[in-house]
Amino acid sequence: MTRRPLLLAALYLFFAPLCRAQSQIDNVLSLDFSYLITGVLNQGWGIGLGYEKKIADYVSVKGAWGHMTFLTSDTGRFCTSVSISLFLNYYPLGSGLDKLYVAAGSSADFMNYFGSGVEPASGNDVLLSVIPRAGWKFSPFRFALFDIFVGYKFIIASSENYSDIKDYVNEGIQFGVGTKFFLKELISLFVKK
Repeated sequence: MTRRPLLLAALYLFFAPLCRAQSQIDNVLSLDFSYLITGVLNQGWGIGLGYEKKIADYVSVKGAWGHMTFLTSDTGRFCTSVSISLFLNYYPLGSGLDKLYVAAGSSADFMNYFGSGVEPASGNDVLLSVIPRAGWKFSPFRFALFDIFVGYKFIIASSENYSDIKDYVNEGIQFGVGTKFFLKELISLFVKK
């Protein structure tokens, strides 16, 4: 059990690529492998995709989508899920998508159960959450962006047909370091013009 957080951190650090089109960071397309990590740790798989766009100086909007299919704690019972989230980010110290930020967001997790094992009262669950978050993004190298963040996921509504479902949607304190690589910049390091 103590190896799980270390494995999650290591995998997240190495698997969060993104693209940057301009010299100033004002839009970010990223792959989110935290869904893959949660899926693999539960004998399944997952993938996530996020996009953040600056809409005005100091303000951005970030949308994210994720999918997982995994084995639940009930023998033979699988879950497939889709997660959709939306954040409004405020950057008080800069006009790009870096430095200090505070964010207010919400997410919806849609879970569907299938397979053998104990049948829950219903074959699906919906969980609605509110997520305040704060962090610091910085780019010490032109090809990488680091994001140190902390937040809390409050589940405000849940159908809870499956009693252990909150174990899979990461309710509670969220913190970590995200490392994202600018693919265009990485390629330019190895390809001579």
